[in-house]
Amino acid sequence: MIASFPTAYPDELLYSQLARYYTKSGYMAYSFAAEDLFVSKTVRPDMDFINTYTPGALQAITRDISMEEVIEKHTMFPCYGRFLPKERRQKAFQSLIAMKGNYHNLLPIPQSKNGEVRCLRYCLACAANDREQYGEAYWHRIHQIIGIHVCPVHQCYLMDSSVMISGKATPSLKTAEEMITQSKSCVFADNEIESRVAAYMAEVFQADVDVDSCVTVGEFLHFKMAYTKYRSVRGEQRNIALFHKNFKEYYMALSQNRFTELWQIQKVLTNDRVNFYEICLMAMFLGITAEKLVHMELPGKTQQQLFDEEIYRLHEQGLKYPAIAKALGAPYVTVKAIGERRYGTYRKTPKTPLKSGVKPRDWRQIDEDTLPLVKTAIRQLQGDGTTRPKKVTVFAVEKILHLSSKKISLHLPKCLAEIKRHEELQEQYWAREVAWAARQIEDSGVTLTWRKIRDLTNMRRRDFEACLPYVHNYADSELAGQIIHLLKI
Repeated sequence: MIASFPTAYPDELLYSQLARYYTKSGYMAYSFAAEDLFVSKTVRPDMDFINTYTPGALQAITRDISMEEVIEKHTMFPCYGRFLPKERRQKAFQSLIAMKGNYHNLLPIPQSKNGEVRCLRYCLACAANDREQYGEAYWHRIHQIIGIHVCPVHQCYLMDSSVMISGKATPSLKTAEEMITQSKSCVFADNEIESRVAAYMAEVFQADVDVDSCVTVGEFLHFKMAYTKYRSVRGEQRNIALFHKNFKEYYMALSQNRFTELWQIQKVLTNDRVNFYEICLMAMFLGITAEKLVHMELPGKTQQQLFDEEIYRLHEQGLKYPAIAKALGAPYVTVKAIGERRYGTYRKTPKTPLKSGVKPRDWRQIDEDTLPLVKTAIRQLQGDGTTRPKKVTVFAVEKILHLSSKKISLHLPKCLAEIKRHEELQEQYWAREVAWAARQIEDSGVTLTWRKIRDLTNMRRRDFEACLPYVHNYADSELAGQIIHLLKI
């Protein structure tokens, strides 16, 4: 039975919160606490992320905040998940919310090298402040970011505890209060670049994560190189050698820096590496503020630009221009001209497709034929009142109809217009979801409460409040009034 579960402190690891509960609850042994907290009592508590918790433990953990906020504010997800491609980022986030172990396969968690073992780290000044303000020290997330060696708040060097972050360690719950001694003194850093890097990384880490962002970090950094000597505004080629040379000089005084090779930089720009530390170093070098890195934005793209990018993407996969033209249903001459604008001509001229080849697609007719299917898919996403509604987007419709990515955006204007007509603000979608949840609760014959709506929708309190002005659009006046009244309870 979970009783007197402590409230999480700012930036506290969930592991730290569980350890404080264990210490203060008077268990005779760790195994007894493990039975109450974890579905498998032999599991090793995950210090960076989560475990599969018992219903009682989960209820205690999410007593004051949603599971989404626990993941975002009390685990290391913002470090390892922030810069992942959208689909992989969303899968990892949902896996953590559902407490499924496959998030380890989705997140780029670095492996230990040369026998190195990570330990929970701490700042003596932070521990002293914690004791003064809260009566006890706790494990801070920002001290566990790989690449940070200086406390972003006090500029003193972080220290390793004896608590190992290792799958080989004996399962246990150790509080910072019992592991951090008060006999040592702070050693302040005199390395300016090290302190600046720590502050920059901490600011990026603690910002909200946009789980739905479509912009890749490689594409964003490439865009930010424009107007610099590392890339021309109109050109696509980068002066990567000069970038590498200046980058190394800029971080020359940064201790324990292993991000120094040109090939490592190249892989970040091609989205083959999504290491939080490396991305922050490149962004800081380019003068990108933490706020702009967190909210990565690119200028709007025309249909022609999207078409060009699709040609380039297929070319990078090894397809020749005739095959690309066939795949896109576009004239070979057009595809070849666009491709050569970036890559130049081939040494060997491709063979001219024979007249007996595949005829160009009639996109106008395909657009007309697909439109009824798109309308059906939209109705399916919106739900019939009993099924949970989903947000109407081009990607969602393409997924239902098993269409290739960007096919609607590039070739089916009527279908695209129909989807745009049904698109809604995020707050409107939340209102639709809340109305659905409220009807489900009423139909089940139980009392309508905010907690029951939250359990069905996984919605944060602030998002619930933001959607209330739109609830009248999706619920009758009586039900809408009951939903709005929940805020006053």
